[in-house]
Parts: sequence; structure tokens; C-alpha cells
Amino acid sequence: MYSDWVVFAAVVFLLLWLGFLSFVVWQQNRFIKSLFPKSGERDIRKKFAEIIKTVTGFKSELSDLDDRIEAIKIQDLQHIQRMELLRFNPYDDTGGNISFTVCFLDSKGSGIVMTSLHARSGTRVFGKEIVLGKSIKYELSKEEEAVIKKAMKEQ
Repeated sequence: MYSDWVVFAAVVFLLLWLGFLSFVVWQQNRFIKSLFPKSGERDIRKKFAEIIKTVTGFKSELSDLDDRIEAIKIQDLQHIQRMELLRFNPYDDTGGNISFTVCFLDSKGSGIVMTSLHARSGTRVFGKEIVLGKSIKYELSKEEEAVIKKAMKEQ
């Protein structure tokens, strides 16, 4: 009734199907053995309790890391984040833009501004404290105000 090749194809198909099923069963056995080591104890409730304890430990470590990251973010806001440099020529009789003003500010605009004025007779350096973009004790020159304003605009 059926030719020989149909019987042969059915046998090959069954062998392939049995091979696939054997592979699936082998994978499941390997997973079960990794879940329950050779100690002989095979209580699934205890194994789930171990897994829940491990996951809970990871969650607490993760929350500790989140707290550390927040502390670092807050601390990072106090570091120098805004810098600006302006070179200029304050005197008509001296050539070149040798004098400069530089500011170093944190995220809120507090820090220092330093100005170096170069003339034939020598170089003078001035430093001023800046709080929230303004000098509290000393008056700022137009160059210092410009460099602070430019640094405050940059994010």
C-alpha cells in the first residue's frame, strides 16, 4: 500500500522527534540538578526561601547603592563645573592680549575669579570670592563680570 520511502521517512521523523524530546528532558534534568545540589535535600520550599533571601539581599544592596549615588550627586554639585577665560588688553600703550580673567564656579555660581593685569612695570594678580554669581566684598571689573556671566550661561 505505501511505498518504502514513506515508511523510511516516517521512521526518520520519529527518530528526530525522539531525539528532540530526549534533548528537552536532558535540559530539564540538568536544570533540576542545578537547582538541587547533591546534598540530597529536595524540598522546593527551602530552595524558594533561599532564592527569596538572596533576592531580598540584592534589593537592600541596590537601595544602599542608590543612597550612595544620591550622596555623590549632591557632593558633585559643589565641585568646579563652570570655567571661563577671557584675555584682554587693559592698557593702550602695551601691545597684545596678555592680561586675562578666569573664573572657576560650582553649579550654583559660587567660586573664585582671578584677574592678571600685565603692564610694562610688572604683573598684578587679583583674586575675588564669588557667591551665587556676585562678589560680596569687592567690586568687579567689566571683564570679570563678563567672564562670570558667560560661565553662568553655560550648562
